[in-house]
Amino acid sequence: MPRMLVVNGSPHGEKGITGIIQKAFVQGAVAAGAEVDEVFLNKKKINPCIGCFTCWIKTPGKCVFKDDQAELIEKRNWCDILVLATPLYVDGMTAQAKIFLDRLIPCAKPEFVILDDHCRHPQRMDKEWKFVLISGCGFYEMDNFEALQHHCERICLNFHAQYAGHVLRPHAHILEFADMLPEETSRSLNAIRKAGEEVCLNGKISNETMDEASAPIIPRSAYVNAVNVYWDQELSKIKQK
Repeated sequence: MPRMLVVNGSPHGEKGITGIIQKAFVQGAVAAGAEVDEVFLNKKKINPCIGCFTCWIKTPGKCVFKDDQAELIEKRNWCDILVLATPLYVDGMTAQAKIFLDRLIPCAKPEFVILDDHCRHPQRMDKEWKFVLISGCGFYEMDNFEALQHHCERICLNFHAQYAGHVLRPHAHILEFADMLPEETSRSLNAIRKAGEEVCLNGKISNETMDEASAPIIPRSAYVNAVNVYWDQELSKIKQK
């Protein structure tokens, strides 16, 4: 069975919406027999890449920084499936997630190879591996994820990885109210668990399961009203102080 590394880039770690989605996905992967290692970047110290190319020239494969990324690169080399779990921030991934990916540059070599009529950097480890994206956002519409999905698909080309699918959950905050909407939220959470199972058993998430995981939970008008009521209440608390 595959070895899966789940890297959570949410500032809230396990407590965030991304953590809820991740938990269901991991449940499915474990049920399918995967060995899963979860990393929460909000608990790690990782410096931003400074583009010095030390890891390509002076110390091939090793970064100039002595921080937690060295451990994460070992985990990345260990896994068969890398799952990036990040909330949607300004149409993309979080800064924490991007720094983690930037700091994977020691895994590549500096020279170019031509693959599919395109310049790429060869990887230091010659192994097949897969990439899965998990993301949630507060907006209702699915098209808010388009830039992030495209970014991750492009990253896979440079990492020589296979994009094995995604779990994209719009109006994800509804999942925090599973006790109030058990039937509505259970459909999405069951599909997310199924996605975790499928990528382990089949090597990819089916289009049907991706659609099920992203399907509307409540009507947009009801969601917009609920969100606005929440923020009105939060703002009123500040005014009362």
